[in-house]
Amino acid sequence: MAGQLIGTVVPRDLLDRATTERLYELFRSYYLCVDRRTFDRDQAEKDWVLLLRDIRGLVVGFTTMKLYDLSIQGRRVRAVFSGNTIVDRECWGEQELARTWFDFMVSLKSREPAVPLYWYLICSGYRTYLYLPLFYKDFSPRANRPTSPFVQTLIDTLGRMRYPEEYREGIIRVAQPREVLRPDLAIPSESKLQNPHVRFFVERNPGYVRGDELVCMAEFSIKNLLRAAHREVLEAAVRRASSAA
Repeated sequence: MAGQLIGTVVPRDLLDRATTERLYELFRSYYLCVDRRTFDRDQAEKDWVLLLRDIRGLVVGFTTMKLYDLSIQGRRVRAVFSGNTIVDRECWGEQELARTWFDFMVSLKSREPAVPLYWYLICSGYRTYLYLPLFYKDFSPRANRPTSPFVQTLIDTLGRMRYPEEYREGIIRVAQPREVLRPDLAIPSESKLQNPHVRFFVERNPGYVRGDELVCMAEFSIKNLLRAAHREVLEAAVRRASSAA
């Protein structure tokens, strides 16, 4: 399967019924307490869906995205919210999700380069949280570094905006367990807990096992990207330039 995935970003309202059914089938195979009505409502709120297809054309992964444009403390900012996300276990290790996502973010940033662009991520699993230290120098919340007042305001504002009944102190505390990762995927091993980022996530969001989500934020900018992300951004810029030529 290595190197044989193709990623595309499509407007959410262009998804056909068969693709939507496949997304739900894929999602419920990795999550417990999944409700179809909630899944459909969540998807209907999004602007885009990133699809990963294998060489047969079968969707083997996806993430949903929504763009927020708002003013925080008199400063205009944009934030891309990542919603339901899953990649088939057989495709773990593939980088097409990251490549396609970076290409999309580069495109958004290039439209309004002077406006700060953030990645607004909610995490009920440590694997999702680990994308932050993999690609970003600075992100919040994190171990051994306080969240800046501005970013905390951004987290609180967007957290309350999306989850007014459940957001408290940086965490979406679900009233009833929902969309819970299977225990074999959600609970880190003792060796994984040696990683300070994994340990921080578990300690900061102890309700992750019932679906509580840690609200996270990272600015998408060249100066805030680590070397691995720099490479993805450069390749995305080259792809965009080639397609425009």
